Amino acid sequence: MVRRGSITGRRTCVSWAILGFLVLLILVGLVSGGAYLYLRFTGPMRYSNPAKQLRTDQIEPTLALVSLAGVNDLDVVSRALEDEQLETGYATILFSTELSSGERVGNLLLVSQAYAAAGNGDRAQLCCRLANLITTLSSTMSDYAKASAYLGIGDGLARLGNKIEALSNYDQAYVVAVNSPHLKDPHRADVLEKLAEAYSALGEMEKASECSDLQAELRYVTGEPKEASEGSAEQPVSPFVMEIPEPTAAMVASYEQKRMETVLELVEFLEGASEKTTVPEELRTEVAQALVNEDNARRAAYDEQLAGASSMVLKMGVAEAGVDWLTVKYRIALDGYGFRLVPAWSDDLAGIEAELNAAYGELHRIYDEQISTFSDDTAVDRAWHDVLRFEIERGRLGLYPDYPEEELLSQLTQVTERLVASGDLALFVDVVGKDDTLVFRLAAPD
Repeated sequence: MVRRGSITGRRTCVSWAILGFLVLLILVGLVSGGAYLYLRFTGPMRYSNPAKQLRTDQIEPTLALVSLAGVNDLDVVSRALEDEQLETGYATILFSTELSSGERVGNLLLVSQAYAAAGNGDRAQLCCRLANLITTLSSTMSDYAKASAYLGIGDGLARLGNKIEALSNYDQAYVVAVNSPHLKDPHRADVLEKLAEAYSALGEMEKASECSDLQAELRYVTGEPKEASEGSAEQPVSPFVMEIPEPTAAMVASYEQKRMETVLELVEFLEGASEKTTVPEELRTEVAQALVNEDNARRAAYDEQLAGASSMVLKMGVAEAGVDWLTVKYRIALDGYGFRLVPAWSDDLAGIEAELNAAYGELHRIYDEQISTFSDDTAVDRAWHDVLRFEIERGRLGLYPDYPEEELLSQLTQVTERLVASGDLALFVDVVGKDDTLVFRLAAPD
C-alpha cells in the first residue's frame, strides 16, 4: 500500500525541481542576452598595452632605423608594406610623432589587411582595435572621416570572422551618419548606402532596411547624386586646436644632424652585412653617443626655451616637442627599432617611462595655464574635451606610461556632461566597461 503523503511529497519535489530548472533557464537567457548586448558594443577585448606588445625580433632594423636617419614615417610604412615587414610598419605607426590621426588610422587598416593576408588574425584585429580607439577619441578627424573609418574597420573585422566587433563598428558609423550635423546629405547617404550593404552581408536585415530607407529619403529630399560634393561640411574647431611652431635651436639641429648621419652609417653597414656579422663596437658606441648627446642637448634647449618663452603658444610648442622626443627615446628603450641602440636606456626603462610621464604632466600643466585664459565657459570645456581625449588616447596606446586614467576619465565625463547639456555636442565619447575591458564609443545625446 502506497501512502498518499509520499506521492504528494514526490510531486512537490518534482514541481520544485521543474520550477528551479525554468528559473535557471531564464537566468541563463538573461545573462547570455546581456553578454551579447555588452559584447555587441564593446567586443571581447581585454586591454593590453600596445607599446609593450612590440615583437622586436620581427622588426627589420635596416628599415625601421631610417626613421632616425631622416626618412618620413609615411615612406617607412609604405616600404614596410611593400617588403611585408609588417611589425616594422606597425611599430612605426604606433610611435610616430608625424602622422595625423587619419593617417594613423588609414595605415593601421592597411597593415591589418596585410596581417590578415599573412594569416595572422590576432595582429590584424589588434590593428583594427587601435584604429577604432584613435577614430573615437580623435579631435582632428572630421565626422565623415570617422564614419568612413568605422566602415573600413568593420569590413576588416567582418573578413576576419569577428561579427560582434564588426557590427559594433558599423553601429558607430550609423551613429555618426544619423546624428552628425556636419555631414553633407550626399555623404550621409553614401555612408548609409554602404552600411546597408554591410549590415545585409552580416544578416542584420532589419538594420540594413532601416539604412536603405534613410538613404532613399535623403536622395528624395536632396535630389543630388553622392558625387555632387567633395569632402564634408566644415566642422567647428576647438579654440585649443592650432598649429604650434616647433622650437628650433642651432645646438639641437647640429646634434640631430649627427644622429642622422651615424644612424645612416649603421643602416648601410647592416644592409651590407651577413646575419652572422657583428656590428663593430666602435660604430655601436658612435650611434649610442650621438643619441645621448642629442638627448642632453634637447633637454637643455627645451628647459631654456620653456623658461624664456614669450607666449603660451610657444610654450606649448616646446612642451609638445619635448614629449615627441621622449616618445622616440621610449621606443629606443623598448628596442622598438629592432636594434639595441642605447643599452643604458634599455636597462633603465622605468626611468625613461618616468621622464615621459613627467613631460606629459608638464604639458598638461601648460594646457591648463592656456585654457584658464579663456573667458567663455563653453570654450574652456571644448578645449579640455580635446586635451583629455588626446591624453587618454596616448595612455591607451601605451605612449603615456602610468597615465592617470581614472582621473582623466572622470574629468572627461564631467566636461562631456556640461557640453551635452549646453547643446554643444552632437556626438560624445561614451565609456563602456571598466578596468582592462574599457572601450570607447561615440554616442548621441538622448
